[in-house]
Amino acid sequence: MDQKTFNKVRVAGLVINEIEDLAPKMYPYVEFVKNEDESEGKYSVTPLSGEGLEMHEMLQNKYQKWYACVLELLEQYYPEKAEEFTQAYENAIPYVTLECKPRVPNSCKMQFEFVKYLTAQKTILSHLFSRISTMEITESEPDTIESEDVGITGGEISLEMKALLFKQAIKPVLDEEIQKFMDKLAQEECALSEVTDLSEDIIASDAADIEQIKTKCARLQQTCRKDALCTENIKQLAPLFNIISRL
Repeated sequence: MDQKTFNKVRVAGLVINEIEDLAPKMYPYVEFVKNEDESEGKYSVTPLSGEGLEMHEMLQNKYQKWYACVLELLEQYYPEKAEEFTQAYENAIPYVTLECKPRVPNSCKMQFEFVKYLTAQKTILSHLFSRISTMEITESEPDTIESEDVGITGGEISLEMKALLFKQAIKPVLDEEIQKFMDKLAQEECALSEVTDLSEDIIASDAADIEQIKTKCARLQQTCRKDALCTENIKQLAPLFNIISRL
């Protein structure tokens, strides 16, 4: 992974948090008017002003730039998910531009619809980050990505950035794979209750405590060596454990 790609990863990881923070602040300002001609929808959103307009412009600007940034990464590193990501964007964007024609005058419903599609995009982003996180950072020509509030600088991965990538990229995938691992063992009636306890503990762990999660993953691997069935099934987690051990 060159520095240009790393910068885009940094922007994608930081700006999604800003978008999630802005949405619940903007939607309470949304008000509605009933359309005289209901052929295009029963209600329309009235023009925003003041702080509501400011919030709306910030959300729309950040979301559209974030989408473009992530889509470029997907097309390069995870092309099979680019279309799905774009489809979620196309479903979400009317709730950001406020050009949608809602059936009911309910801003909470609009926020719910936006967050639903954003969550689908965030899931794709997590898997993209997990794939990219295995790559080494190499030198490249200086490059900048426009972002009003996120500065882009070169250098090694900081502890803050490492924690962010782990939270956004690796922990969600780890939880998903651990759950699959547990489900598989349950189907095959593995008798090691300690494995189940450790697995559940990993899923419940705070993503901010990387060292604690690393320790628990190591303990899970050691415990699984006591049972042939467990040893075989945990092999699917080996790539993730390898990534985590190098953080």
